[in-house]
Amino acid sequence: MDEKKRIDRKSITKLFKFALLLFLFSFISFNLNNTKAKAVTLRILAADALPKPMIEMGKIFKKKHPGVVIDYDFLGAGVLKGDIEEGAPADMFLSANGKFQRQLKKKGFLNSYKVFAYDYLAAATPIDNPAHVTAVNLIQKLMDKNVSLTTSSPHSDPAGDYTWAMFRKINKKYPGAFRIITGHADHLLDAALVMPILASGNTDLGILYTSLLLELKKTGAKINIIKIKPKYNTRAKFTVAILNQSKHKMLDEDFETLLFSAKGKKILKQWGFTPVQ
Repeated sequence: MDEKKRIDRKSITKLFKFALLLFLFSFISFNLNNTKAKAVTLRILAADALPKPMIEMGKIFKKKHPGVVIDYDFLGAGVLKGDIEEGAPADMFLSANGKFQRQLKKKGFLNSYKVFAYDYLAAATPIDNPAHVTAVNLIQKLMDKNVSLTTSSPHSDPAGDYTWAMFRKINKKYPGAFRIITGHADHLLDAALVMPILASGNTDLGILYTSLLLELKKTGAKINIIKIKPKYNTRAKFTVAILNQSKHKMLDEDFETLLFSAKGKKILKQWGFTPVQ
């Protein structure tokens, strides 16, 4: 074979290899982009008492649905309800009460909702307990204007709503107590804002869900948790709803199934909730 033919063959081989590499690169890029395009984002709006169990369940869920990304938004349920009404994109709404779900149902944002867990209120003090609050003198301390009291707002957060309901129960036993207690209470927008106040010792007394107070202790906060007598306490109902605007109803139903499963119930118990039976 002469030198010219040998050179032409080498050139053709090089061009073939280059074309093959270009094809493989294009094929891989196409598939990567196609995979990204097919990735589904599940948007879950959940009450600010639920981050720990929801994120834990989300990890289990994503193992069964590897192409799914979960976008969480944890805030006071009242704030989230307002976001839904204003058109925020969302697939599921987990509230700390049924009231907001009922209101959304009336407006056509959802068809139904289910209770998946319960929680109860508890009181908490800094570890040194400067106001000397105990389970025995709790009501007296709640009414003491010299004892700083922090709760979440009854206007925007179910935890605050349940707390105010507790104060009304106390008022039946001690007339005038509701006005005195709420008159000096510092109520913040949502329960998540109460947690750092308690953890830093910047309040003598706080009222929150038992689950949130247990979470605080687990993360190292130096607080005392004080049980509230059942006759004054209120039971919080945590509810889940699939929103009508969702385009991923099958995934929503799968996540809801996990929530009510044995694994889901175990996770809820670990974080201080009482799952429905």
